[in-house]
Amino acid sequence: MKKHFIALVTLLSSIAAIGVSTPASAQVIGQSSIGPSVLFGNGQTSIGIDSKFGVSDNLSLRPFVYFPNNGTSFGTSLTYDLPLRNTEQSFLITPFVGGSVAVNTGNNSVTTFGLVGGADLDLSDSLRLKASVIVPVTDSNQGTGIAVGAGLRF
Repeated sequence: MKKHFIALVTLLSSIAAIGVSTPASAQVIGQSSIGPSVLFGNGQTSIGIDSKFGVSDNLSLRPFVYFPNNGTSFGTSLTYDLPLRNTEQSFLITPFVGGSVAVNTGNNSVTTFGLVGGADLDLSDSLRLKASVIVPVTDSNQGTGIAVGAGLRF
């Protein structure tokens, strides 16, 4: 329990530090979103909420919460984003790669660190589709997860 509390405090501290240290002029309007998501992995499907908060042109904080059968899983990812526009400028696809930390509060309460990669596809000024792959590096019992979802941009 103490290990999970330390991980949670570290996670919340890093979120607060990034938010306080990032000047308002560096925050990119339209880079943030929040919406429903589905996570496939470990032989189960979990629904949840996935979000993205742009902290600079190329860095994003991506907090999430999922509700698997065995408790609640929450955490965040810090990603490097590479926005790409098509030739007509009609949509924006943003591949990303980074690291994540997740805490599962189920029977086997565990904190997992992992690598994450994926892409955001901005369909309009207000709608984004998201997909990512999460590969845990610290817990051999946790399998690779695939998350897909949509988000409202703001």
